[in-house]
Amino acid sequence: MKKDNIIIKTLLYNGLTKSEYDDVKVHILNRNIKVLKVTSIFCFFMGFIFIFINKLTGSEVFIPYVVLLSGGVVVFFLRLLVKNKYALGLLTCYLMIAVVFAYAFLLSSNPANRAMPATSMIVFLALFPLTVDDRPVRMGSFVLTTAALYLVYSYHFKTPEAFKLDILNTTTFTIVGLIFYLVVCNRNVDEVYQNKKVEKIQRDVISSLALVIEVRDEGTKKHTERTEYYIKILTDHMKHHMKYSEISENFYEDVIAASPLHDIGKIMIPDVILNKPGKLTDEEFEVMKRHSEYGAGIIDKTMKKMENSSYYTIAHNMALFHHERYDGKGYPYGLKGEDIPIEARIMAIVDVYDALVSERVYKQAYSKEMAMQIIHEAKGTQFDSTLAQLFLDALNDD
Repeated sequence: MKKDNIIIKTLLYNGLTKSEYDDVKVHILNRNIKVLKVTSIFCFFMGFIFIFINKLTGSEVFIPYVVLLSGGVVVFFLRLLVKNKYALGLLTCYLMIAVVFAYAFLLSSNPANRAMPATSMIVFLALFPLTVDDRPVRMGSFVLTTAALYLVYSYHFKTPEAFKLDILNTTTFTIVGLIFYLVVCNRNVDEVYQNKKVEKIQRDVISSLALVIEVRDEGTKKHTERTEYYIKILTDHMKHHMKYSEISENFYEDVIAASPLHDIGKIMIPDVILNKPGKLTDEEFEVMKRHSEYGAGIIDKTMKKMENSSYYTIAHNMALFHHERYDGKGYPYGLKGEDIPIEARIMAIVDVYDALVSERVYKQAYSKEMAMQIIHEAKGTQFDSTLAQLFLDALNDD
């Protein structure tokens, strides 16, 4: 039974369990969409170059290269039209396989090339880099179907000698290729899974530091929990706004997950300033302002092995820039408008709103209506107008 489980895991989920595979599927897909993008660009330019060379040499073989060129163009438009990244990845993958198969089919159908047995190699070599993100059993079935279709074509349109060579080539490349695919694909997916597991441990460790802040800062207890909730309802509204249609689901998940770290730099602020019941002096406020840079520094040191992850970038930006203002009058750098990362603009709104509706050691809690009015009046000055309005809409719907 154990062997059966290993086989099933290998064929269905690249050596992982279903839940493990689901956890990393989006990260594997994001990586391989970049591969598909490069491949489609390569196909476009290869088709263009071949057409240009054939025009110069007077060759009459144009149609296969037109197919290759048009495939790259279609993939480009698909990326603009299909918003679901998982659907886009699979659709692009299958389209590129179909394009390369059509290219090989049309190329070998030329009378001058009918005796050539190399087309099956072209098909397989094109399949492999396009399918490393998908489930082996599904892509294996697709490869076998493609090989079978090619042999049917070869039987009807090629010489018996060429057909025999095609059987040999297609069988060899399909069997060896599928084994090679299983090994490489499983190793790639396992590498992504292990990296994400380490990343999760790092995230959990640094997130626990955020709880320390709440223990020390008497005025912000449950602040991280509330701001995380506010970010969730804001990002839910962003998903339905045309301006943010290109933003991935993965980004929203990372923003929500990273939000508890925005004030982590306060761990470096002395208690006498952090918990002062009255208004801070100018000197004390300058010390307090440093918490954004301290927080970014802590994240940098703690997550230095995650520098290429979107979570790290988002956590860093939220900690460093969440006190920047849309009109450029914030701190620490006085960034203005959309120069402020969008995750920091999101955090700025929910951070201020929660501060307004919460009781602090230096103030009473404002009503929800009064806090919403303050946010409304600060649109375009302190806050991004579109995001602030979406947040107000989210509060009204809540």
